[in-house]
Amino acid sequence: MGTIRGRRVLAAGLAISAAVALAAACGGSGTVAPATATRSATAAAATSTGASGGSGVQSSSAAQSQSSSAGGKPAGGQDAGAYAAGKSAVVADDVYPQYGDPATDVLHYGLDLKWDPAGKVLNGTATLTIRAAKPTSAFALDLVSGMATDSVKGDGVAGVVRVGDKLTVNLARQLPADATATVVIVYHGTPRLVTPPTTRPDIQGLGAQVTATGAVWAQQEPYGAFTWFPCNDQPSDKALYDVTFTVPDGWAGVTGGAFVGRTESGGYGVYKWHQPDPVATYLVALGIDQYKEETATGPHGLPITYWYLPADADAVHKFTANVPEMISFLEQRFGPYPFPTAGVMFRPEMVGMETQTMITLSTHIGQDDLLHEFAHQWFGDAVTPTTWSGLWLNEGFAMYSQFMWDVAHGQRGAAGTLDDYMSDHVLPADQALRTQDGPPGHYKPTHFASTNVYFCPALMLHGLHDALGDKAFYQLLNDWVHQHRDTNQDRAAFIAFVKKDTGKDYGAYIDAWLDSPTTPTITPDGAGSGPAA
Repeated sequence: MGTIRGRRVLAAGLAISAAVALAAACGGSGTVAPATATRSATAAAATSTGASGGSGVQSSSAAQSQSSSAGGKPAGGQDAGAYAAGKSAVVADDVYPQYGDPATDVLHYGLDLKWDPAGKVLNGTATLTIRAAKPTSAFALDLVSGMATDSVKGDGVAGVVRVGDKLTVNLARQLPADATATVVIVYHGTPRLVTPPTTRPDIQGLGAQVTATGAVWAQQEPYGAFTWFPCNDQPSDKALYDVTFTVPDGWAGVTGGAFVGRTESGGYGVYKWHQPDPVATYLVALGIDQYKEETATGPHGLPITYWYLPADADAVHKFTANVPEMISFLEQRFGPYPFPTAGVMFRPEMVGMETQTMITLSTHIGQDDLLHEFAHQWFGDAVTPTTWSGLWLNEGFAMYSQFMWDVAHGQRGAAGTLDDYMSDHVLPADQALRTQDGPPGHYKPTHFASTNVYFCPALMLHGLHDALGDKAFYQLLNDWVHQHRDTNQDRAAFIAFVKKDTGKDYGAYIDAWLDSPTTPTITPDGAGSGPAA
């Protein structure tokens, strides 16, 4: 997610002593030697396995035939094997625990969605293949209360309880850990936004947003996917997806992954998408509008698709002209682009969101904001934080990438070296951000995605960059991404990895930058105190 540039140059007169200390420690980062790839992204077969459609009729939940005496399928069964890449180590979120269920590990979502732009009604059939992450007699899913459930059926389903935005699927028997079950939920309704836990003026609501023209698109970080499909809406449960959109002729349905193709049926267009890599719910793209599609080829033959409204063509082409250079810029530093496809879905509204392999981006923001969202494909999408206390693992890395791009291209008033920019423009804002929004590792839960989780960890990374030098720093981040691709990670894992990869323990330095309520003066080698006096 992008941040608000207007807030970035705050408190220019603060933290001067820390600025001087950091400037003195700076060594001249910025010369790029290509990192050595440790893993190449490979394309998976685009085979659609989406669920069949139909809105169903209002009915009570019914139990279906059971696949085992426990009411589910063993972990080695066909479904579990086909969707093994969707297995996650699910935990309760430590910032927003009201969303998600640590006993539920959704391996695969098959979404069959039909959208009525005139009535602004979504009819959906969601087929979920779920693994019991621990012994459980129920799967607690998230689904906005405004969506009516027409039927809930599946392996050993005994009944359903809906309370607020929770849909609890009760099972006839307790499932042992690693057993799987298939649950089919037929639902309909008009998506509604939910209140975001943020003070940012550019985010007024989360979830699927219905426009006055009957279009619908989504921004759903840290939660909000549950406004348009039933899900385990937390970052630690990544899953595979197959999505089918049925829309009137002249409209298109867009999400991430490989676009399998469009067919026609009874005056409707049917768009099929296959996502071969695991995705967290907040990173699933949604866009249904009167889009035009353009295809392009990026570095190394990477297939890229762009979706936009015809009226925005001129603005869109100013962005797309720079995409190959942006991807190459990031690959030179962090290794190969980590997915088999890339794309951007452009919106007239103000949004910048790193939805996996299909970025959701406003046509009214800066070119470097698109670079920021592409950087997230490495940091946040390929490697996703286990819980929302790890938001800095996303935003600090993408923000630092954006700063590097700005300096290299003279954007946002950047002049001189990267060291100059970090010391003169970024560091002076650090203390005010910590005071206002909390330390980046312990931000205020009602200040989600404030500038503290962008700037402060970017400064920490810059210190590591200077301590290691270009070659070792870029190799470190390359290794981090490509050795942990498709997983969830946290602070402890990052600190341990840095120590293993570099042979040095930077734990005290990283912790100080993430935890201190005041700007740290500690240097990467551990010299100096933790927080500033």
